[in-house]
Amino acid sequence: MAPFTLLLLFFIFDVSTFEYVWLHGGNDLPLAYRISSLWAGREGPLLLWVAMLGGLLLIDGKRHSNESVAQHQFRIRLHLGFSIILFLIAMYLNPFRFTPDPNLTRPGLNALLQTNLMVIHPPAVFAFYTLCIGVGLHAITAMLVSGLPARNRILHLARPALFVGTLGVGLGGLWAYTVLDWGGYWAWDPVETGSLLPWLTLILILHFRLPKGMAGDDRWYIGLGALPAFFAVHATLVTRANGVWESIHSFVADQPVDSSMGPVQRTLDIGFTDAAGLEVHVYLIVLALIMWLVVRHFASARVRDWTPLIMLIGSFVGVILESLEVGLLAGIFLFLMWSHRDSRERTIWMASGVMLMLFSSWAFLLPRTHAFIGMLIFLLPWLLDRDSEDVPMNWNDGKWQQRLVLWTPLAIVGPFLLLTWLLLLSEVDGENLASHEMFGLPILCLGALGLTVYAWRKVVPPPQIPWILSGLLLFSVIFAYIWGNSLPGDSDHYFSDYLTRGMVAGFALPLLTVSIPPMVRLIWLRCNSFERRPNPLNVRRISMHVAHLGIILLLLGHVFTTTLVQRGDSSHVVVLPHDTPIEHRGYWYTFTELTSTQPGDDDWESNVGDGLIEVTIEVSGTQNGPILTTLSPGMLRFDEGGIPARSETDTWHRLQGDLIVIFDVNQAQELGIVSWMQTGEDVDSIRLTVYDLTGSHLVWFGWSLLLIGTGLNWIMIPSRGADEEE
Repeated sequence: MAPFTLLLLFFIFDVSTFEYVWLHGGNDLPLAYRISSLWAGREGPLLLWVAMLGGLLLIDGKRHSNESVAQHQFRIRLHLGFSIILFLIAMYLNPFRFTPDPNLTRPGLNALLQTNLMVIHPPAVFAFYTLCIGVGLHAITAMLVSGLPARNRILHLARPALFVGTLGVGLGGLWAYTVLDWGGYWAWDPVETGSLLPWLTLILILHFRLPKGMAGDDRWYIGLGALPAFFAVHATLVTRANGVWESIHSFVADQPVDSSMGPVQRTLDIGFTDAAGLEVHVYLIVLALIMWLVVRHFASARVRDWTPLIMLIGSFVGVILESLEVGLLAGIFLFLMWSHRDSRERTIWMASGVMLMLFSSWAFLLPRTHAFIGMLIFLLPWLLDRDSEDVPMNWNDGKWQQRLVLWTPLAIVGPFLLLTWLLLLSEVDGENLASHEMFGLPILCLGALGLTVYAWRKVVPPPQIPWILSGLLLFSVIFAYIWGNSLPGDSDHYFSDYLTRGMVAGFALPLLTVSIPPMVRLIWLRCNSFERRPNPLNVRRISMHVAHLGIILLLLGHVFTTTLVQRGDSSHVVVLPHDTPIEHRGYWYTFTELTSTQPGDDDWESNVGDGLIEVTIEVSGTQNGPILTTLSPGMLRFDEGGIPARSETDTWHRLQGDLIVIFDVNQAQELGIVSWMQTGEDVDSIRLTVYDLTGSHLVWFGWSLLLIGTGLNWIMIPSRGADEEE
């Protein structure tokens, strides 16, 4: 922690003799921004991560009551080893190097980072990754050192990790929504997607206890417990891999990449010539080691030693198929499927392989022919096994329905995790929002239906449930094709050659909406039960349902604000002549005034920038009707450091959702001279981008409920033997 504390003090007191402080700090910055300057570069975040790992060691370093001495000692060695590796990389980056020429003009802190949210968002994300590493250390220790079961130790850290991850990822979305000039909070940017993957693994772990017979299966908890650490390191690699992934979050992109290569090949192509290259290769090695341990753990004892060879063969086949990652995963799933004689495990790996082939085709990682052949290979054992007796599916039996529902979180989150990861691997040249929305959203909607059936278990007769669900699915399909294109937003824009945004949203909206009343009812019943029996277990049950309701509301808001909105489309751009009302999507906008201010003026309120243009926009419901609101978007000018002008948004918070008005950045250069000269009388017209985000409040309300639910679930630690759901 000492190097991090020392560097933090250097930023607070602006010791600009050190280049890292000179590049990102400044004596004119508020104290909060001086602190956040520490993680504005490449070296500071690593020291922050090392400091947090040290803090985790202080909190979780003591031996647990359900942990053997040998397991505890090995876990501590693993913890220290990983921390030392990160520390050595940070020192190799040399955060304490001296400034070559202090007389040069200081670049200063990036203007986009000069916001209160960036003071807390990066530390929250790194705290999330730290807890994920902690979960993984418990799991990896249990893989390598025999001893007491690891289930409770994994859950012990998985609960706070889920809460902190929800907080960190949500704060990032809030920062994008309030600071950036694109009118959204989530774009499936590779770094955003990377941060979501460890969060999904935690969801998988925490729901693994629900299916009967799985709660006490320590082997599966250990195997899945390593995944949060794997994906936390993976997310770090995506963020810091020298432009391997096209992302606005990338730290550096200082060298060209071969567009024909996949992410692993691009990472290997970086080389070891500098500290940044060494860093990403270390992450790649750590990922390979964790993957090897997980595969070895799940393989049967008789073939476990074949794991490295299988991974090499899979990688080789993947190179031939021009998709190294898919070949590697296919080899692993085939190996695990053929290594087990237990029908349940063989089914799990067979299904994983089939989904891998299907999702790889969707993500354009494999041609359809290759994907089809791969699916047949995975289905071959099932097709040839004539002696197996399938468990009869009694759709009308209530107990069978509930058993199926308890498997739903695993059956939904697992495929969604795999799909999201494969889409991320394919997004080396930029995000593919259409694929995420088109393929991922229906999977999540099926999860919402599972929650609905769970809530119906004591109110709807079991024989009626299959008919009701079939009716809902049929109605959703009909609604999607008949009324989907008439939904508000950009519903008529195509995701693909055959599906519009409105069709995808139209399928999702009925399924999500119908899931809300049963969840609200279930929360109400649980609250009444708590009044009769106030104990921590009942609080945890309430918190779980609150979190589920939060996810449903968040998804519902996401459909309205992201699935249905084509950002960057010219239809959202409005040109407003001076003092002339212009109609746009149900509202009339009038540009009445342009003002210009700069530091030193009485009305200057900004903490950043060298000049600000603001325009006054009056919004009415009719051409000559009363003014509903007045908005003031603008443009912030920067004279030094090569920083381009930044659009300043303004938001009308309505009952049905936000309306965001963005000053069109393409006119920044045109109006830059206006800002500098403080003369705006001669401006005849301005351009704005307007997004009507109906349902945006659902996103933030759902996120808040999710925070409350995950927080209570963490705080209300169950008593021994009371961890199972009714």
